[in-house]
Amino acid sequence: MIIRKPNSEDLDNIISLIQISLGESKIKKSQETWRYKHVDNPFGISPVLIAEENNRMVGVRAFMQWRWQYKEVIHTAYRAVDTSTHPDFQGKGIFSKLTLSAINLIGEKGPCFVFNTPNEKSRPGYIKMGWEIIGKIKVSIIPTFFYVFLVLFYKKRGNEIKENELENICFERNEFLKANNTYFTPKSALYLKWRYENNPLQDYNIISNDSFYLVMYVKKHKYFKELRVVECIGKKDLKTKLAIQSTIIRYAIVNLGMIITTADKNLFSINVFGSFGPIFTLRTVNCDEVFKINSSIIDNWVYSLGDLELF
Repeated sequence: MIIRKPNSEDLDNIISLIQISLGESKIKKSQETWRYKHVDNPFGISPVLIAEENNRMVGVRAFMQWRWQYKEVIHTAYRAVDTSTHPDFQGKGIFSKLTLSAINLIGEKGPCFVFNTPNEKSRPGYIKMGWEIIGKIKVSIIPTFFYVFLVLFYKKRGNEIKENELENICFERNEFLKANNTYFTPKSALYLKWRYENNPLQDYNIISNDSFYLVMYVKKHKYFKELRVVECIGKKDLKTKLAIQSTIIRYAIVNLGMIITTADKNLFSINVFGSFGPIFTLRTVNCDEVFKINSSIIDNWVYSLGDLELF
């Protein structure tokens, strides 16, 4: 078996392998999605490896580039995302070989880490390869009826936020989190446009004005609808907070959302906050002991749902 980096001529075969492995119904605009995640990513082009057997592509593994910041230090990170093995070759350790080879590949560039939120089926395999469980993602759950009165204060102000205004509130957010000694993904207008506005995988609803930028979508469950607030960036004054709250509540009511979920426990004062999300795991690569200790505490991480959700 040969493990190598792909070239430009391999993309069609990579997409075909993903379709065969995962099923056509689970692939949305395959080539567009691949380029969006692994080529157009503002953090950089993804490291990708493929496995070949007798000149036949039988496996692919991609780590999507990401960034987390702690104080002034920006850490190179990767999301363990796309992986596929041809059905005829499953159970032969191709997933592990590709993943460990990818770890060695990114390790050549210096200290970094890989993170993801694997499900119960895939998590044991990651643990065997050196991933560590950091903890369950903490989420706020807000019943809509507690805040229906906020709709009375709803007043749409202005138009969509201008790029320079968005850069300003992103800068204020990043500076605030830098001072709090937490790990966070630095946000910018370029990042938000790529992550949400150009995303071919999820139809996000984006509402903004001169003081905030909101990203939401409705998740349908069997008996109810949930409004997920995946990104919320805004000024720190009370007027902006009230505007954000009333905008979210109004959108939830219009879309019959019974509950609201967000990773921000301070967004609404009445909420149920706890470890309701998926399990966050981490694999360090050439990192020092200080990082290993600090990163092992889930409360040292500040994240939006959009930072960690699968896409």
